[in-house]
Amino acid sequence: MICVMTAKWVGDAMGKDGIYSVWIAMRHYPWLPPVDYRDTGETGANIMKSMDQLVVINDEQLSAKELEALLEKHKYNGFPVVRGKHFVGFATHDKIREALGDSIYLNTKSGYLLKTVDAAPADDFSNRMKKCSFSSRDSLLRADTRIDLSSSLEEAVLQLRKEVPQELVVNMFQKLNLRRILFTHAGDLTGMTTKTDVVSLLMSHFPHTAALSQRPGP
Repeated sequence: MICVMTAKWVGDAMGKDGIYSVWIAMRHYPWLPPVDYRDTGETGANIMKSMDQLVVINDEQLSAKELEALLEKHKYNGFPVVRGKHFVGFATHDKIREALGDSIYLNTKSGYLLKTVDAAPADDFSNRMKKCSFSSRDSLLRADTRIDLSSSLEEAVLQLRKEVPQELVVNMFQKLNLRRILFTHAGDLTGMTTKTDVVSLLMSHFPHTAALSQRPGP
């Protein structure tokens, strides 16, 4: 204990970051330090991932089977949904699976398990071929050819223009405890930034950020 406290005092005296902030940075925990961040002219465009860098769901273009494959391949918390470039909404991973229903997934105590395709009846296979619609009110498809997944969209999604000051973006994450901000222009999706992106920005000055984080094996 004496060694730990001595190290803390030395660290606090010699560096602007306390031992706890340094430890959090080295572990790469998703924690936003309460710093008074000021940009030097950067905008939201400098911190966001542009649309072509994002994994998006194209509304009424994917079959249920294709959407299953996308969920299995990408373990993100959720996905922007677009129709062309137009932003439809943001759908979370778990709510998409829930909305797909028991015809495709078995709900178990350990999570959602994909049903065996070989054992699926004919009508279940037909459901897998239906297109996934996240905007049923404006759907271009017949009701019997689509699966309504509009319930998987988040009710409120914060949208900004990419020209806003970067410090405003950071400040909103700090004060509103957001997980993501979507950037749009005239209804079209231009990009997205997440809490992880902002954490990386605020910890970028520390030379050993993520040095102690767990890395996946080869």
